[in-house]
Amino acid sequence: MAARAGESAPTAPSVGDYAAALESFIAAKTSARAAHRLAYLFWECTLRCNLECRHCGSDCRRDASTAASELPADRLREELSDIAGRYDPSQITFAIIGGEPLIRRDIDAVGAHAAALGFAWGVTTNGMLLKPARLASLKAAGLRTISVSLDGLEAEHDALRRCRGAFRRVVAAIERLTDDPFYERFDVICCVSPLNVDRLEPFTDRLAALGVPQVRFTPVFSRGRADGASGLRLSGEQLRRLLAFIARQRATRRDIVVTLSEEGYWGPNWECRIRDGLHYCGSGVGIGSILHDGAVTGCPSVSRRLVEGNLSEASFVDIWERRFSRFREERRAMAPDSCASCRHWDLCEGGGCHLFDPADAAIETCSLKRIGEYWE
Repeated sequence: MAARAGESAPTAPSVGDYAAALESFIAAKTSARAAHRLAYLFWECTLRCNLECRHCGSDCRRDASTAASELPADRLREELSDIAGRYDPSQITFAIIGGEPLIRRDIDAVGAHAAALGFAWGVTTNGMLLKPARLASLKAAGLRTISVSLDGLEAEHDALRRCRGAFRRVVAAIERLTDDPFYERFDVICCVSPLNVDRLEPFTDRLAALGVPQVRFTPVFSRGRADGASGLRLSGEQLRRLLAFIARQRATRRDIVVTLSEEGYWGPNWECRIRDGLHYCGSGVGIGSILHDGAVTGCPSVSRRLVEGNLSEASFVDIWERRFSRFREERRAMAPDSCASCRHWDLCEGGGCHLFDPADAAIETCSLKRIGEYWE
């Protein structure tokens, strides 16, 4: 960008400046692992859902088969009180997810308890149950953040969600949210697959017209019903188109913030052009999760093979403080074998713990290899 009259032209950072910034970033990650300060606590309150989406990573079902194993709300409130007694709750975001969390009527009371303790709390929902009365209840409970899933325009969304009319119901929920912006943060999450990758620009235009402040795109990855045989993972060429689209939108749009999720490390050609900072997976370092049955792990998207304990045997705080060594000190041992000697490791760290699953050994998870930008 040219300098304005009276202004000096900006000085391009030197190679040394870039190198120093990267070294500082790597050092900060090392410090974060040592401190492991809890910043995000997820509660997967249920695996029940009102939909049966093609790309569901949790393989949720439209039945009550998992209801008996769900952690009671009173037990979760006890854990929140204990966490607030050990850490500063004002520095922790408490996020309720599912399944579809709004299936449970008692999460509003849990959220109110979290707010009273000083947590910022929020919910991620498919939006189908976000009707006026429920939205008013969440608002009264002190809801501060909300993410709504919408996977493209009507045809694509309804196809992925396997529910005719789903798109229109979610759009109605979004309109309620934009009409009453009581929250601190609201975004739409869009899972990107071959079904919608070529129609993301008109989709983003529609969101901007609705008044949505931010959209977060996340490529479908192999998990649950979106396994390697689902046909829902993007090809390398489609991934490159997605990255280019996001970079272009971020450079030109002012009516909506467009970003890529935490998914993957995409190398120097793309990092910082597709989101606000360099890729970093905080699973088990700053991010912890309580699953529907009381199991404790890092990010809720990681394999259930990476559970660190259960609330039936210890408190969340005890598990968080005494375990998680493989997330903090042994992460490279968890990663795919190809990561063992990779020179990108310090910045990539395997692209994220959600990609570490022995069941996926035959699936290429390296982002750089998938887009053809891996170099020795």
